[in-house]
Amino acid sequence: MRCEEALGLITALVDEELVAQDRHSIESHLKDCPKCRFVYAEEQILKREVRLAAATVKAPADLRERVLSDRRIFPKRTDLREGWKELFWPTKLLFRPAFVLALLLLLILPTLYLVGPKRESAALATLQVHERIVTGAVSLAKAGSQEELKERLLRSVAGRFAPMGYDLSAMGLYPVGGFVQELGGKKVLVTVYQGNGLSLSCFTFLGTEKDAPSAAGIFFDSEKKMSFYSFSSGRINGVMHREGEVICILASEMPMQDLLALARSKAQPS
Repeated sequence: MRCEEALGLITALVDEELVAQDRHSIESHLKDCPKCRFVYAEEQILKREVRLAAATVKAPADLRERVLSDRRIFPKRTDLREGWKELFWPTKLLFRPAFVLALLLLLILPTLYLVGPKRESAALATLQVHERIVTGAVSLAKAGSQEELKERLLRSVAGRFAPMGYDLSAMGLYPVGGFVQELGGKKVLVTVYQGNGLSLSCFTFLGTEKDAPSAAGIFFDSEKKMSFYSFSSGRINGVMHREGEVICILASEMPMQDLLALARSKAQPS
């Protein structure tokens, strides 16, 4: 099976709608294709998030009352038995535009009621910070060496944790500076690498895997027994993993597959 065929069947596989033969074919393909496995994992996450969101959505009482009392949708009957029969007889109601609109309102408006100002997650905020670094909107604290920069950042958090320092010289990337940023209520240490026309930022902070964006793709490295979370914002890609109590996020304009490979190669299992 080719990737093009597999991508057309992944949604049906997640929804358990495939016949046995097609299911066997795509499952065999997924075992040998990391790219399609990644897409399959993202589809599973999306379906789970939609299911969880739907389970928590409930229309406000006043909204339900207004819809149910609207006589354009539920006409008043002199015969109570006929009224209840009409109310619960789907073959007639489903073809009424007003009834369909009411159902959509009951499903959509509760979500709007729940929308409010929320604190942005530290993980997603790192992508915005990296974009500001690329455009020169952030001033970097220059350092003579990577060790000097590490010591400076370590002191800024009273030694509670150290920045995740990587040797990326094989890629022509070298640390050019860093700074401390508060993102999502967390102190985040930022180390910036540049070279060969590329820019990469390494964000380090204390946290758990719950800090990953809810819509992030998940890749589990069976050799290192670690999970890697991939997410994007515009042209900026990010990959997050956890080492003990420390979260590391690499952000760059590099293609996601290359950034994921780099994160996996540098990660050290706890």
